[in-house]
Amino acid sequence: MRFNPLFCWYPMKRLPLNFYLQALLCAALWGSAFPVLKLSYAHLNLESYGEKLLFAGTRFVLAGILVTLVCRRSVWQTALNAPKGPLIGVTLGQTFGQYVFFYYGMIVSSGALGALLNGIGSLMWVLLALLILKSGFPSGKQWIAFGFCILGISLAVYAPGIGSGNVYLGVAAFFGVGVSGAVGAIFMKKIASEHGSRAVTAISLFVGGVLLVCVGIGSWRPFLADYSWATFGTTVYLSFLSATAFTVWNRLIELYSINVLSAFRFLIPLCGVVESALFLKNETVGIGIVVGGAILIVSLFAMGRLENKQLEKG
Repeated sequence: MRFNPLFCWYPMKRLPLNFYLQALLCAALWGSAFPVLKLSYAHLNLESYGEKLLFAGTRFVLAGILVTLVCRRSVWQTALNAPKGPLIGVTLGQTFGQYVFFYYGMIVSSGALGALLNGIGSLMWVLLALLILKSGFPSGKQWIAFGFCILGISLAVYAPGIGSGNVYLGVAAFFGVGVSGAVGAIFMKKIASEHGSRAVTAISLFVGGVLLVCVGIGSWRPFLADYSWATFGTTVYLSFLSATAFTVWNRLIELYSINVLSAFRFLIPLCGVVESALFLKNETVGIGIVVGGAILIVSLFAMGRLENKQLEKG
């Protein structure tokens, strides 16, 4: 073991198998959210943005309760004793801010395009970690990989395919998702090692869910009027998805470098595009998404390989 300058201990030369398995699990769960949400909007009669925020809020409140049940530390004591700045940063970034933008992005863009644009978050992670956590400065090759990531996203936006919606609003929304998620991850990095990632995750999901409910509360009448067992079942599934994925992912944030994890986020757009193509029959994957997605995914993978080589030298 060597000490990683990003405030954690982890093997510098080789990532363990369970790291890859956990990263893949998170990506598969989050990837499934794209088609599930698009299908939910149509079949659960969630028409207004406020209704969608209420749906999101109830999902995250329940997810926070589920995570609380498996916490080894007292969530209440963590809420009282943890530094409030980072705790608020995780809540506003990882849950509230990220999903205010995410649910809007899923209204204006397709599931496949939204999944691909989610790759923007990987870029934000590296750049903000550089500014806030003072991580290692990207090498020339990594900057080239950044450039290819931007090229991939640009191609996807230029020719996304049928049913992609307003791609420019989608880009703006998922840019907000990327920035918010990166901010939340960085604050999680600062607080998790001392106060436990599970307890912080439970607080973030529960409080962030309450805030989403408060923002969407004006639409409570149509939301309750259309509420059904299907709505309840979808909420339970998405709550389990969030509780599992955020708990596992935030534990990885606690143990590993932000730069390393940012590269493995490429699995999320990959899974999201594949799962959207399988389950959303009214959408087609255009040549832009195919070519741009391939460039983006290969570029993000290359960034991870370059980061691991730098760690081996360090």
